[in-house]
Amino acid sequence: MPVADYPAGARLPTRVIEDFEFVWMLRGRATFRSTDRDIVLTPDVLLLVPPDVEHSFDWDTKRPSRHGYVHFDRPDLDKRVRVQPMRDPLRGLCGYLLSEERAIDQTIDFMLKVIHFGSPEPDRRLPGPVRRAIEYLREHWATMPLRRISVAELAAAAHVSRGYLNRLFQRTFDLSAATALEHIRCARAETLLVRTDLTADAIAKQCGFADVSHFSHRFTLVHGVSPSVYRAHPVSSVLDHPGLRGLNRLIVEAV
Repeated sequence: MPVADYPAGARLPTRVIEDFEFVWMLRGRATFRSTDRDIVLTPDVLLLVPPDVEHSFDWDTKRPSRHGYVHFDRPDLDKRVRVQPMRDPLRGLCGYLLSEERAIDQTIDFMLKVIHFGSPEPDRRLPGPVRRAIEYLREHWATMPLRRISVAELAAAAHVSRGYLNRLFQRTFDLSAATALEHIRCARAETLLVRTDLTADAIAKQCGFADVSHFSHRFTLVHGVSPSVYRAHPVSSVLDHPGLRGLNRLIVEAV
């Protein structure tokens, strides 16, 4: 499930999508704006955005916000914006599943997903220093702006040397610790570039880069295109790398 963090006052420019999208708030508030109506989103509301509807989002103006979203294609659905209160989502979902035919299979599948979702701490099979490093990143990257964390700082938190931490990261995630730390921040920048109208300077600050020049230089080296080009034509994500995707999941899933 993709998750996006936005600073206070961020805005997603007007857009039209080619598939359906579910959007729900995990923290904070947002306003969905379309030509027909505005809808206030809170953590107890589920929004369905259909294809071909021009819309934008204004995120919480007073505090950072977080939301989940998922895109999917269902040609059998009518193309209307839908909003559903979800004040007790587990009871509502279970009630729906139990009202359907083959309810037992669907309910078991659903419960299995719930029981394995969002483990409270990193996988115990990971080396101890890697677990401690992930716990440190969870604590310090729980909200934006992200603070730049060096390999030396992370190694100290994991109670190992920089060289040993790098070897563990290489073995576990197929990336050095330094590369992993920078690419996680680039992944956050990707989301802000594509899903908000924040300036490159603001995104640099939110993602822990020294300034916009440093951000542009590092982002271009990682992606092969500048932030402005990526915003207009997103290329592949750094999270396409399996090791980085796994590390990112471990960092954000319990935040």
